[in-house]
Amino acid sequence: MAVVDDAGRLVHSGAVRTNDDIDGWLRTFASGVVVAAVDAPLIVPNETGQRRCETEISRAFWRYKIGAHSSNRSRAEFNPPRAATLADRCGWLVDPAQRGSVNAPVCIEVYPHPAMVGLFGLAERIIYKSGPSRAEGFAQLVRHFASIGELCLSEHPRWAELSHIVADPKPGDVTRIEDELDAIFCAHLAWLWHHRPDSLQVYGSLEDGYIVAPPPPLTMPEPPADDVSGQASPVSTAKTAIAVDVVGRPTGFAAEDNEQRWKAAVRTACAGRTVSRSSRGGIDVEYRLDPSQVGDNAPDLDNLLKATIDALDEVLGHRPGTFGRPQADDDRVDRIVASKRVARPGEPPGARLLIFEL
Repeated sequence: MAVVDDAGRLVHSGAVRTNDDIDGWLRTFASGVVVAAVDAPLIVPNETGQRRCETEISRAFWRYKIGAHSSNRSRAEFNPPRAATLADRCGWLVDPAQRGSVNAPVCIEVYPHPAMVGLFGLAERIIYKSGPSRAEGFAQLVRHFASIGELCLSEHPRWAELSHIVADPKPGDVTRIEDELDAIFCAHLAWLWHHRPDSLQVYGSLEDGYIVAPPPPLTMPEPPADDVSGQASPVSTAKTAIAVDVVGRPTGFAAEDNEQRWKAAVRTACAGRTVSRSSRGGIDVEYRLDPSQVGDNAPDLDNLLKATIDALDEVLGHRPGTFGRPQADDDRVDRIVASKRVARPGEPPGARLLIFEL
């Protein structure tokens, strides 16, 4: 747990276990709660599958290697959710339309991984929960947290202790403090929700369950260093020009009527959007196949790409020359990253499509 004051400065952080411990901690360190940001499912009405907010935030941040776990009431820990029990116990509202006040405190659900990517403009999520790069992930986490001026971490004795543990961890140390570090970040998100609400957005709804997080970065972040040749990677100068979600059954080239329906879905999603005719381009796409598109019915990725790019004639412009019909100027595309998977339960088939100017 962690608490910040009205100016955003860290006041206290620590760890507790039981609901009674939480009550005592709040009375001691946070008696005047305005916003409580909880890194746990808060509203879980669905009996099975995934909440809409989890699907939405996964769509928004998939290219940053972030996907939300599924929460539903078939799992005992979410029936009821502990966060909802605590909010009710503390008298906190859970409506995301509220920004919180001393007389009407509000509890919101947050998700640190996408929030870090959005606030810090990262190329992908910070790996610090597990894996061989965990130590570097914690070091990166500490550097980014220290850059949040409102927290004034350099003035707080506990932050010096946490930083020292990260710099020279003993076995089990980082596991013991990872939730406390998350809590400090969540407390900052709570402060933003009250003071700078425009920096965050709501994924989902009060009825279906929601998660509060920033939008994804508007531009592609630069890589941390040049490659070994000393030349900057082309991606370092890329910026996102168009990011759309196409809803429809992904269909490859030479599939006749089904292909035309897919192209119409792509054109509808991209309607009115173009990239500069003087720049080179890149495309990043993840296809969500219909559950029936498996085995022999699974379309080849190269055919999917051809049908999709052919439908970008208004976005990329038309290829110079005389043809029976306008053709997309795909000669301008210098970089493509593509993948396909079966749509998750409750997730419509389609594609997440990003087009970059290089």
